[in-house]
Amino acid sequence: MPRFPRWWRWAAVLTPAAITAAGLIILTPGIEHAVEAEARKAATQGDLVVNGRDVTISGIPVEQAAKVEREVEAATGVRDVSIVDPELVPMRISFTPNDITVTGSTEQQAWREQFLQALINQAHGRALIDETKTQRGTDFPMTTKAAETVVAVLSQQPEPMTVDVRPNRVVVAGTIPDEGRRTAIVALFKRLFGEKTVVDQTTTKE
Repeated sequence: MPRFPRWWRWAAVLTPAAITAAGLIILTPGIEHAVEAEARKAATQGDLVVNGRDVTISGIPVEQAAKVEREVEAATGVRDVSIVDPELVPMRISFTPNDITVTGSTEQQAWREQFLQALINQAHGRALIDETKTQRGTDFPMTTKAAETVVAVLSQQPEPMTVDVRPNRVVVAGTIPDEGRRTAIVALFKRLFGEKTVVDQTTTKE
């Protein structure tokens, strides 16, 4: 006859496992709080959701996503970082000899104001007509630097022009005084956005 009942042997195996599992359940909130605190030090903006040691971040500009992801990944205790990309809403920048009109949307008012001010700084004295809006979960489909370059170049062209921007598609249209300038402007757009992304609908007066 066995020295100990069979149920006792199962209890001897299962009890430590149960205690370990219970300990993990107790510790998890503490781990999450510590990870969240370190992640928030690294990410000064955006919304964070922490699950154990994994962090999901939303509400940051697309152009800052890679930087924020690297900084949070380096935070103490963080195992994995996921970025929730905003919807890239189509935008348009229209140029006339007197003004520049911008449409589109982004998540935060502060981002919108910074973007618009950057364009004003490159407008060569033309008035900027703001038709953008603040809308949660969205962002402009081009970086501030790219938009600054576009405005700096096209605000010096004498004829009306438009730039329509969507994810993976940038359409530039309008009349440019000569073939040399047209070639240079189209080449610039292809460097900024990628050759396959740019749709050239420009013409010349010649």
